[in-house]
Amino acid sequence: MTADLVLHARIRWAAACLARLVELATREGWAEGHAPSEHLGDSARFVPDPDATASTFDLLRARLDLSAAQVDALWLLACVEIEPALARVLATVSMPGMPDMSLSVWQRLVESAGHRALTGERIDELAGINLIELTRDHRLPEYRRWVRASDRVVSLARGEHLELDRGVAHFATLVMPDEPTMSEIDVPQSIDQSLRSGGVIVAVGPEGSGRSTLLQCAARRQNRAVLRIRCSELASDAETLGRQVRSVAREARLFCAVPLLLDLDVLLDTSSERYPAVRELFRNFPNAVLATLRDEVPIQMGRPCLVHRIASLTGAERERIWNSHLPECDSDLLQRIATAYAVNPGGIAAAARNVRASLGEGAAITARDVHDGLRSHLAQQVGTIATRIRCDQTWDDLVMPVDQFDQLIELVARVRHRQTVLENWGFARKVGRGLGLAVLFSGPPGTGKTMAAGLVARELALDLYQVDLAKVVSKYIGETEKNLARVFDAAESGHAVLLFDEAESLFAKRSEVKSSNDRYANLEVNYLLQRIEQFRGISILTTNHESAIDDAFRRRLAIHVRFPVPDDDQRELLWRAMIPDEAPVAGDLQLGELARKFQMTGGYIRNAVMRAAYLAADAGGVIENDHLLRAAQHEYEAIGKVSFELS
Repeated sequence: MTADLVLHARIRWAAACLARLVELATREGWAEGHAPSEHLGDSARFVPDPDATASTFDLLRARLDLSAAQVDALWLLACVEIEPALARVLATVSMPGMPDMSLSVWQRLVESAGHRALTGERIDELAGINLIELTRDHRLPEYRRWVRASDRVVSLARGEHLELDRGVAHFATLVMPDEPTMSEIDVPQSIDQSLRSGGVIVAVGPEGSGRSTLLQCAARRQNRAVLRIRCSELASDAETLGRQVRSVAREARLFCAVPLLLDLDVLLDTSSERYPAVRELFRNFPNAVLATLRDEVPIQMGRPCLVHRIASLTGAERERIWNSHLPECDSDLLQRIATAYAVNPGGIAAAARNVRASLGEGAAITARDVHDGLRSHLAQQVGTIATRIRCDQTWDDLVMPVDQFDQLIELVARVRHRQTVLENWGFARKVGRGLGLAVLFSGPPGTGKTMAAGLVARELALDLYQVDLAKVVSKYIGETEKNLARVFDAAESGHAVLLFDEAESLFAKRSEVKSSNDRYANLEVNYLLQRIEQFRGISILTTNHESAIDDAFRRRLAIHVRFPVPDDDQRELLWRAMIPDEAPVAGDLQLGELARKFQMTGGYIRNAVMRAAYLAADAGGVIENDHLLRAAQHEYEAIGKVSFELS
């Protein structure tokens, strides 16, 4: 039978059930009504053959494990919603003022359909997966508690095409097992076994590390659909979240899909009113449940749980994934890309999409194109809390002692040869954690710390992102950690260099706890220490107050470069380096005298040269000693020092 014929037959069947109820109510004196036949004609006496009413309701019964009484009970509610004539008849046996069918009338209708009355347990089963809506206040008598069919049940009764419920589709996506995917990865046997046994499987790792890809591959291997739920888009209030969770359990069972809770971290605050609703999903869904977490945290849901931490990709694995996304690239280029950029699977996929969008199909792909694709991906991730710093200087512009310069060369070498040392030579197994590079540049203002960071990043063909502390640090508990996690995860997936200027404001020494403010400040430092040790990228911290940095962080440093105040000879080199070759100058400039007279660092010398250039441009267009002297005096006084005329 077609859906329309099924619905028409069921409406006539519901009318017959109502007719028997009206007759009983009139005879017993608890209602004065008239038969539905006055509205529906002789068809009200027709009771269809249940075998002839096959429809999408069969899926409800089979996949949600409903009894025949529960299916008929849902049909009765749906028919009353669809056919106005039935609603008018229903009003004759309902309490005055009741907007919907009462629980007691519904149970009597089920009895009139030839079943025993629904028990409270059977009713709770229907409400537990949002097939019905009813008054939750159990203190009210049953004749005052209303019940109605959910929109999902009504749509199925109308014979609408079976697709993901609209109420769920705005925060979830259904992925069928036959849908193509760009990435196929090996699934550990433990995940396969846990999925078959109906356990809870949690994949832990940073965003873009392949957590959801791994879990979806596991489901696809068993020919299972996946219902991807974006936890960050779920409701903030507990009541609405509870309804969403119940709908998720219903839809997952209806489509024989495995729920995949993406970034479950946002719902795991045990002090939150939303936490019980999360546990309800694990209770109400009897089969396997998948979830992803950024950090491994204890989860209590009363079921066996397998936690799988995503391991970082090796260079060979990255090369294979790059090849799956950009197969037209030369193998040598892919190998160089995989070595240069320690990007996770999500970052590779995003970069490949950006490359194709910018070049189009068939265009030759270069290393610069890939770099630009990664840059676009990273900018989308951290554009609001970190800024890309361009470096136009060269190594010739950096004036510093040889020992400190050698440390910068070592830093560059560590990055270039990390795959050889850590992976090929096996040092990663010995070191364990702390495979990233945490570097501290300390020294007075203007000694070249930020410029050195930019030069290192450019030498490595990486982008330098300066973290905006004003946008990271929050007065709300836990928000600072969330913002920092977002920065670290994005930088790791895009393989950029992170720059924390004035790092003492974040990595300050922990203090004795005398108030709640001290406790939360210490928690932030503890989180940073843990997170920077897990970070596999490069993080450069600069500070003017080395002594203010927490001692525990010092032990985690790979390299500590101290930028001293330049001596006379170095200051003369700085003065010369700051004046471009194309700038017009008058004769021999007394730069050595300026260097000996004004004991300034490179940053202040740069400011003085810029002042002199503008003075010269205003005076006639040639930089003279007098312009440099006046500018140096003004800059010297601006930093609180006394200057004297040159003899």
